[in-house]
Amino acid sequence: MYHHFAYLFLLLGIVTVSYSQVNLVPNHSFEEVDDCNITFGAVPQAPPWQIVPEPQSTPDLFHYCSTNGTYQPPTECNMIDPKDGEGMIAQGHLIASKERVYVRMTDTLPLHKDIYVSFSTIPEAKCGVPPVLLCYTNTQCLAFSDFAFQNFNVILQPDGIISNNTEWTTLRTCYRANGTEDFVLLGDYRPVQEVQIDCDTIVNLANVAYYYVDEIIVSPFEVVPDTLVICRDEVLQIDASFYDLPISWSDGVQGAIRDISEGGQLIARGRAGNCFLQDTTFIIKIPDEEEVIPTTICDGEELLLQSPITALWPNGDISNTYRITEAGLYRAQLLTDCDERLRYYLFDVVDEDCDITYYVPNAFSPNRDGINDQLEFFFTSEFNFSGQLYILDRWGNLLVQQEVNQANSPVRWNGFFRGKPLGAGVYVWAYEYTSSKDGKTWVISVDVAL
Repeated sequence: MYHHFAYLFLLLGIVTVSYSQVNLVPNHSFEEVDDCNITFGAVPQAPPWQIVPEPQSTPDLFHYCSTNGTYQPPTECNMIDPKDGEGMIAQGHLIASKERVYVRMTDTLPLHKDIYVSFSTIPEAKCGVPPVLLCYTNTQCLAFSDFAFQNFNVILQPDGIISNNTEWTTLRTCYRANGTEDFVLLGDYRPVQEVQIDCDTIVNLANVAYYYVDEIIVSPFEVVPDTLVICRDEVLQIDASFYDLPISWSDGVQGAIRDISEGGQLIARGRAGNCFLQDTTFIIKIPDEEEVIPTTICDGEELLLQSPITALWPNGDISNTYRITEAGLYRAQLLTDCDERLRYYLFDVVDEDCDITYYVPNAFSPNRDGINDQLEFFFTSEFNFSGQLYILDRWGNLLVQQEVNQANSPVRWNGFFRGKPLGAGVYVWAYEYTSSKDGKTWVISVDVAL
């Protein structure tokens, strides 16, 4: 899910960048209704919300437009206004009923992005002379599929009984999508052993907890663009506001609105209860005139030069990349809106030997005098490599075989075979390896004196 962000050019070279929040829950505050003749169990009159019919479910809709005063906020026992907008719903829980609602989200959740999930709830106050049949409980839950609900795999649920009937309680969490999310479901899906209740008295099939629910949010935490470009002497003012979450930054700055004037990586963090949401931006500082970028190319290989913004390359192509096959100087003219001056990246490309290199002594003396007692094998390369090291005697008999790669290099041999020291003489070591440079298998073979 991508957002449009606006650049507002102000005086003194200040540019303001802001993102809009995208809530994937349609009619998230039950504000839009298709019929104001609201009666008992009328949640579907706030489409596309629907009621889960089984085993028993008659959640109610409350809206200021209702022609029936019973279903206009505020209610009889509480003076409850909607948390957001003009409407809200109410669900009965516990012994006499289990009420549930659902809605299909407007889009699939993006993978590899932090997702903010929340909803707000407030209980109906215990009315009348105690003891009363109304209870408080912890049965409000949210999940992303009925299968998840039925397997008690809920995304958001209260830790304890919610009894505050004077202000809305907002439950919130952080989430990462797995591709199975289509619906938002709200209701009583806690296993019996996890249900907590606060009742004056338990009366079989009569007790009920009645909760109002409003402002359901499922929103990707996308508060900064993937890439930002800053011109010389330009100050970028970014607004990462996201609902009511406190925002902090990886460089220690606190608050959603802040100035940026230097290049680099920056992470915005939003605290959602006991977890943090993160979004990363890379800030590109356009050079005043020309910036030299040193790099290397392997002999016989291709190299892809890359510019973070569109550039004009030596062959006349206009793109973000340029493919080369040999060392040299390559100038890319950056196509920016900074000012009328020309700006460049100068890629200084030099040759590099990217084959595997090794250092192994040509002799060693394992006589336990503390000097050169082991034969050490050092292998290095710019590319990942792995293979088998073999040590053989002069007749070709295998003495040692060991796997060697860039992670466990160097390796050592103490001159023993089957627990006994070998005699003086000439031995052969061979390293058969595969390099990620070309995927081919190569062999190095060298004599060593013991």
